Amino acid sequence: MMESGIASVSFRSKSVEEIIAASAAAGLDGIEWGSDVHVPAGNITLAREVRRKTEAAGLKVLSYGSYYRLGAQAAEDEFSRVLASAAELGVQNVRVWGGSKGSAELLPDEWSGLIAEGRRLAEKAAENGIVLSLECHNHTVTDNWKGAKHYLENVNHPSMRMYWQPNELKDETYNLAAAHALAPFVTNIHVFSMEGNRHYPLGSQKIQWEKYLAALDNGSPHALILEFLYDDRIESLSQETQTLLGLMHARKK
Repeated sequence: MMESGIASVSFRSKSVEEIIAASAAAGLDGIEWGSDVHVPAGNITLAREVRRKTEAAGLKVLSYGSYYRLGAQAAEDEFSRVLASAAELGVQNVRVWGGSKGSAELLPDEWSGLIAEGRRLAEKAAENGIVLSLECHNHTVTDNWKGAKHYLENVNHPSMRMYWQPNELKDETYNLAAAHALAPFVTNIHVFSMEGNRHYPLGSQKIQWEKYLAALDNGSPHALILEFLYDDRIESLSQETQTLLGLMHARKK
């Protein structure tokens, strides 16, 4: 099963109410709320209210996009605040970041420390019915698929998984290889069309995305979450949603 959504970080300048209204009008299934602006970690009252407003509009809170970064020597109570907000949002998936260094930069003891921390946090998340999903991003342990796979296999915990998104600095061949290799670990997928530092309408990479989604089909449910529209305008959400829904419909045939 696939669900469609938008990451609230795509519209940081917009209010919760504006994002909800645009998402419902576009025909999306739900929203990934970010902790940077719209639902800061630890603000329980706000998280509860955002969930209420989201569900009242017929939408689902798909996930919580936290900015908790492994390896940053963050206090344990910060992670507890993330989990508390996730619980109020009613999600089972929380995005986290895999450190602050690329996989090739990590020294052996840094690898060991990051793996131990990941396993410890995954265990704590599991106690709360939560799965942690690493952000697929440059300058972190998931900067390439080999490093990401190595990390996840060594953490070896069902509550430590990852999002997937194409690497805008790599070609289609690399991204397809990454999708195939990481498919068993992927929860949600961030969907966008980007090359280098330039964004394009999703339809411009429709063929590539058809291939990516086929490679990522692991039999588990995925949320396909639009992120950072090509023109950053909330008015373009309906257009991009129609392209996304077309991709999803094609996968169901």
